[in-house]
Amino acid sequence: MREFKIKRYDRERIQKRKQGMRAAAFTVLLGVAALTAGWFAYPPVYQFVTTWEPPSLQPSVPDSPGVSEPEPPSSQPEEPEEEPVGAGIFPARTAYLPPEVMMDDQRLEEELHALQAQGIDGVVFDLKDALGVVQYQSALEQVSYNRAQGENAWSLPQRLNLIRRAGLTPVGRLYAFRDRTSTARMYESAVKYMNSTVNWIDDSQANGGKPWLNPNNQEAQDYILSLVQEAAQNGVGTILLDGVQFPDGVALNLATYGNTGSLDRSAVLAGFLAKARTVGEAEGSHVAVTVNLLSATGLSANRYGEDVGQLLSAAGSGVVEVMPEQFGNGVTSETLTLSSPALDPYKTVSQGLAAAAKALETPAEGEDEEEEEEEERERTLRVPLAAMVQASTSTTLSQSANKPYGLQEVRDQVRAAEEAGIGAVLYMNPLGDYSALEEQP
Repeated sequence: MREFKIKRYDRERIQKRKQGMRAAAFTVLLGVAALTAGWFAYPPVYQFVTTWEPPSLQPSVPDSPGVSEPEPPSSQPEEPEEEPVGAGIFPARTAYLPPEVMMDDQRLEEELHALQAQGIDGVVFDLKDALGVVQYQSALEQVSYNRAQGENAWSLPQRLNLIRRAGLTPVGRLYAFRDRTSTARMYESAVKYMNSTVNWIDDSQANGGKPWLNPNNQEAQDYILSLVQEAAQNGVGTILLDGVQFPDGVALNLATYGNTGSLDRSAVLAGFLAKARTVGEAEGSHVAVTVNLLSATGLSANRYGEDVGQLLSAAGSGVVEVMPEQFGNGVTSETLTLSSPALDPYKTVSQGLAAAAKALETPAEGEDEEEEEEEERERTLRVPLAAMVQASTSTTLSQSANKPYGLQEVRDQVRAAEEAGIGAVLYMNPLGDYSALEEQP
């Protein structure tokens, strides 16, 4: 029997396969149509796709107006503009306020607003006064140990805030070695009588003689430096060091300072001021030193030694007392002759600053332009200065050599200081009364 090979045809399966392929093709066509419609229907999408680039690793630089492409960053950092010498150290016009005002909230606010209305830019107040009393609330153990804390001590940050809110700049004044309070406890740090263990005093006890801290003593210096640091940490931007000197008074030849060799007074004081400047600048504050015109003219080397300029250089800035009353009833020397100095404040300050030009590094009158430029090129010291002018009538001069000091007398001193190149002014009235400086209607 013949065998037959049976050939099978799976038509149903082939039919299903063809239907699947058609469905897939239709789905693809549908997707393409949808994408095409979306492409042209949504321009933001179209724009994003056509303009998209991979993100750059360089930071973006915004376009400047009118410039198509930003300039590439310079390889060298741009140098900041140089700040004028002395900018930010001394306000242009400053007035002193005594402790009696600083400790009275209401009176202080009234005085601040009155000064601001008069065009005053800043106020000077005592952190530690000429008696050695610390006027603000100090946290230093040494202040407590010395019993130097003032009875009516006030909060330093609060007072700084009050002054700044009134639109004025605070300047804290801190007396250094003129200190009769701390010497009672820091006995070994006081100026001694003929190298003995007895404290020297600047006059007889009957006349109210007082001891001084020894400028050549490390413990005395450290005490003042700690006060500088505390003031700076509390936010005092400019700290004016006064009383950075060797003592005034009688029997100065009997005062000794623990130095067996030759004592260079200027070097001792400059070394201390350099430390104070470092301490202040570490906390973001400026340090200035007060010097008087009497010494700067060379009439006396007792306070600061022979080189007043060395002190100014070490501190970095200074205040020069130009007050006519410091010359007494008159002076006569090779460098300066003044008769009844208080009667002619302009002449006194003008001639005094001219005589002190070398020490203060201010241009002297009479120099021609070429000589002045040559001298300026040779100078290595040029520190910002302010002039402390006399804004009250003297209480120490004889009647014949004295006169009331009002607006005109103050203006005369300011004009003389400005002509000598000193622009910043500190008005000094021990009572804090500046009503005489108001313009009369």
